[in-house]
Amino acid sequence: MTIVLPRISVALCVHDGARWLREQLDSVLAQEGVLLEVVALDDMSKDDSLAILREYAARDPRVRVEANETNLGHVRSFEKCMALCTMPLIAPCDQDDVWEPQKLLTLAKALRDADLAYCDSAYIDAEGRSLGRRFSQDLNVMLSGGDALRFAFGNTVSGHALLVRRDVFESARPFPSLLYHDWWLALRAASGMGVVYVDQPLVRFRRHAGAASPAGKNVAAGVRRKRSSSHNKRWLAQQAYVFEQLGYAEWFPKTLAARWLFAMLAAEKGHVWPLAQAVWRDRRSVPPQSAPRMIAAARYFTRVANKVMRAKRERSFYGPLFK
Repeated sequence: MTIVLPRISVALCVHDGARWLREQLDSVLAQEGVLLEVVALDDMSKDDSLAILREYAARDPRVRVEANETNLGHVRSFEKCMALCTMPLIAPCDQDDVWEPQKLLTLAKALRDADLAYCDSAYIDAEGRSLGRRFSQDLNVMLSGGDALRFAFGNTVSGHALLVRRDVFESARPFPSLLYHDWWLALRAASGMGVVYVDQPLVRFRRHAGAASPAGKNVAAGVRRKRSSSHNKRWLAQQAYVFEQLGYAEWFPKTLAARWLFAMLAAEKGHVWPLAQAVWRDRRSVPPQSAPRMIAAARYFTRVANKVMRAKRERSFYGPLFK
């Protein structure tokens, strides 16, 4: 009997990642039980990253290297890199983590008929030492299933931990310029055939000062992460932006996106009645997911209403919308 191996492209984006790049590449190329292609895109690195990538490509035909002529940044680089992939399944890859040998095969088996599968991650420090904590421990729930609205309220899917169908990625383009690419892909997948969560830490997720994602940085530093002085204003603006972008997407219900965009814009102005209406109407989807729906609706409305009250006392924020 012929065994058909999952055909997977790894989309590796690199910017000044020479310090940990070899360890990550070694772990990717050591993936077991899959037919592998590695597309590596260097985003104008100033260190030896591009030379390291070309060194690996010269000795392993599975590696293909591209280089940006201008700095595109995190989101645009991943969109470009994933577009260069040729396999039916795509796994985004950061430059500084370590993948367990069965990561891709485990996700491919879990995918079945779903559009996206993702796993848990174990934190390590800059030297590769375990921090004794998993990404899932920082969240109340790891989302799964086909209710895209649940994913709009908060993302639990990390780019380094996901595997997505190529046609799903294509239908999700273009990525919103201010939103994390993993969040957008999760929203698209949940709007289609759904998202599957694998409760295994298949990635050693390196936390250090220069990491692009803020997740787990407080664990590595041993301190509690300080919130900005405009935390509530920023959160309301983030949610409004998510629903605004979903309103442009052909695969998300227009009326649903419009209802929540109106509610969040009103909340930004200090008005909570549209929010109360939206929460009650969509109480099946609002967090916390572990609570009975009426209780969840009450809790979520109270939480956001409190943010609205606190936001009134905050100054306007400047800088990145998501950080």
